[in-house]
Amino acid sequence: MSQEVQLVAEAATEVAHVAEATGGIGTLGINLKIFIAQLINFSVVLLVLWKFAYGPIVKLLEERQEKIAKGVKQAEDVERRVKELESEHKTMVIEAKAEGAKILEEARVASDDRKKQLLDKAKAEVQGVVVQGKAQLVAEKDQMIRDAREDIAKIAVEAARKILKESVDEKTAQKLAEGVVDEMTG
Repeated sequence: MSQEVQLVAEAATEVAHVAEATGGIGTLGINLKIFIAQLINFSVVLLVLWKFAYGPIVKLLEERQEKIAKGVKQAEDVERRVKELESEHKTMVIEAKAEGAKILEEARVASDDRKKQLLDKAKAEVQGVVVQGKAQLVAEKDQMIRDAREDIAKIAVEAARKILKESVDEKTAQKLAEGVVDEMTG
């Protein structure tokens, strides 16, 4: 047992000696020189990564985020413009329909006015033709009456002359008058 105690004592002395040389960390089994070297190596690697990897990656991510935000904004602008265009289109269609209806109504009114004018003109022309026809009929009737009077006068004169030439009775006078009338009309 003494050897064991002696070995434990030597180990404890050695541990104490190492603990003095390395400080309190040595008791945990960490070599301070190696720990500091690893800490410096880690810091250098961290600094290099920060400078050459993290910075550009963060910058790249920020640029990408800006592009995405810009794309989203453009998409929203396009969507808003599409809605505006749809609204303008609907408004234009409504205005075009209203204008078309107005033009059709104006054309219908103009057509009705023109139809009425043509009808009035036709009625006036027909009335003029009727008046002219009546006037012509009256003139023809007057002419016929004048012609008939002249013919009757001629017939009467001719009949009287023949009757006077031949002193005849009433029957013969009637026959002579009828003969003269037949000659004049025939």
